[in-house]
Amino acid sequence: MQVVIFANGKEPCPPDAVRRANSADFIIAADGGAEYCDNFGIVPDVLVGDLDSIAANLLKQYETEDVEIIRHPVRKDSTDLELALEIALERGAERIELYGALGGRWDMSIANIFLAGAGKFSGLEITLYGVDCQMHILQPLREQRFSNYLNTPVTLLPLFGDVTGVSLQGFEYPLRGAKIVSGSTHGVSNVIVERSATINHQDGVLLCIISCT
Repeated sequence: MQVVIFANGKEPCPPDAVRRANSADFIIAADGGAEYCDNFGIVPDVLVGDLDSIAANLLKQYETEDVEIIRHPVRKDSTDLELALEIALERGAERIELYGALGGRWDMSIANIFLAGAGKFSGLEITLYGVDCQMHILQPLREQRFSNYLNTPVTLLPLFGDVTGVSLQGFEYPLRGAKIVSGSTHGVSNVIVERSATINHQDGVLLCIISCT
C-alpha cells in the first residue's frame, strides 16, 4: 500500500505532489500538514496530532466530513510526523512519501530524516520530497533502482554508523563492495551517467539524496 503523509513544513511542496497524492492508497495529514491538503483540494483519510497548527475552520470542516481525526495531547513524547508514520505502519503501508518534512527549521528537518530511518520503520520504503531534492532511506539487502535520472547528482550518507558492501552501477564513480564510514564524505556528489542506475549495500542505513535542481 502506498501512503502519502503531509507534515507541517514551511517549504512549498514540489509540483508533482498533487499527482502523487491522488494516486496514493491512503493520505495522512500530520496536524498543520492539513494546510497543504487544503491548498491542493485534497481531503486526507486521517488527521493526526495535537491539532495546534491546523486552522480552526479547516478542523471544523474535517469534523463534518469523512476524515478520521486522532487527537493527541500537546505535551507528548512524539512529533506529529512520528505519530503519522506509526499510523501508516499500523494500517499496512509498504511505501511512504513524505511532503512538508524538509525545509524551515533545521532541527525539525534533521529529526525527520533520522525518524524516517528509524529501525521500527525499516520494513517500509520511505522517501522525503523537498522542492530541490528527494531523500530516499535505503535499507540493506534491497536494491534501489533509478531510471531516467541521467546526469543527476546523488549523495550517499550513512545515517547510523558505517555502511558496508556498497555497490553502485551506472554512476560516474562506481563502487563494488565498498565501505562508507560514518562522518566521511566518500559518498558525496556522485552523478548518474546511465539511464538505469542501481544501489546495493549489505549493512547499515543509507540516506540517498537526489538533487532536483
